[in-house]
Amino acid sequence: MNGYGRTACPPGGEDAASWVFRGMACTRRRHYTEALAAFERALEIELSLLDALLGRGNAYYALERYDDALRTYDRALEAAPERPALHLARSNALGALGRCDEAYTAYDRALSLRCRSHQ
Repeated sequence: MNGYGRTACPPGGEDAASWVFRGMACTRRRHYTEALAAFERALEIELSLLDALLGRGNAYYALERYDDALRTYDRALEAAPERPALHLARSNALGALGRCDEAYTAYDRALSLRCRSHQ
């Protein structure tokens, strides 16, 4: 046991990575509002931290804030356009918004990138 129990999230720290860790732990515990706050804090420290952007997008998605999730995934894709997970997450947000053609395109991009990395 880590001292935080099964439902508590660990504290953040001075660096962005510790806040990402907190956000990921909160996400695993389905404490999405706390996760979102942790990812926001990480991004205050390091504006373009990719893991914090993906985590924030996922927290928004879990909170059914799909427009916010999509904007966050798009921001992350500006920094890492070849990362399949970002395109897949974007596909999910687009699908939730009913933008199915765009969701299919984003999914195809994710799959293409994933398959290319295994060749």
